[in-house]
Amino acid sequence: MTTLDFQQAAHVLAVAGTVGLAYGFCAPRLDELKNAAFALNALGSNRQFVANGLWSADVDGGMAWTPLTSATFDCGLIGFDRDHAFIFWVEEED
Repeated sequence: MTTLDFQQAAHVLAVAGTVGLAYGFCAPRLDELKNAAFALNALGSNRQFVANGLWSADVDGGMAWTPLTSATFDCGLIGFDRDHAFIFWVEEED
């Protein structure tokens, strides 16, 4: 699992919720990123995020993730603060 900052977490959540993973298109639209950031703001200031990768073509060495399921692709975000936690995970087959 990869520890993410707030902006990275918003990106992963937007990817998991809005784009097809099978075709390597991991650039969500600006409004999708804003919606993801808005949702993540529901967690407190001590929030933490982890995912199975950054799901971004901007990462050194190219896009990389570690699968957590047996699906062809899986992507998601785990977020938590002192009082709340969530998991948003998707699987995709090509």
